Amino acid sequence: KFLKSARSEDLATLDVVKRLAMSRPDVAFTLTMDGRRTLILESESDLFEGRLKRLAQIMGREFADNAARVDVRREDLGMSGYAGLPTYNRANAQMQFLFVNGRPVRDKLLVGAVRGAYADFLARDRHPALALFLECDSAFVDVNVHPAKTEVRFRDAGLVRGLVVSSLKAALAEAGHRASSTVAHAALASLRPQSNALYYQQDYDRRPYAS
Repeated sequence: KFLKSARSEDLATLDVVKRLAMSRPDVAFTLTMDGRRTLILESESDLFEGRLKRLAQIMGREFADNAARVDVRREDLGMSGYAGLPTYNRANAQMQFLFVNGRPVRDKLLVGAVRGAYADFLARDRHPALALFLECDSAFVDVNVHPAKTEVRFRDAGLVRGLVVSSLKAALAEAGHRASSTVAHAALASLRPQSNALYYQQDYDRRPYAS
């Protein structure tokens, strides 16, 4: 009697399975609800290409096309994953997936660090889409601060926040630089034929008319 509607419970179940599937692309997942297969995911390689393919299946192809790769390590702390470009934003934070040692979490520190990293790129009412995987020694994090194990406490919160903010800003800056270079190159390439055509037309106009 404490459950919500059947649809709400189904969506909650689907969300749990999706988060587990994100953290383990090397494992195949199948979810069947009411006799209907709701989710079918083949196993992928555990490399970045496999992880991005798994994320695209869950978060959508558009996310994969508009995401910057993140892969950084500082001291005994590492973070990998993909961060959506600022132009690919959402009205809510439902497309933000955070993991600590493979465990899906909804941690205030990590959420705040993500918001701080995107502060210069997005309006306050817009939210990025991303999937970030934080890896650290088990002694560095306490996973028992919340009954549902969705919040964690780090031994050095400042180090974690600094890593998240700096790595996201660096990934977005690099992605922006690549996009700008690509656009500039395309623009120059499109101008060259037109410039040559104009030159030849001017040269032809200067020729004397035949009598």
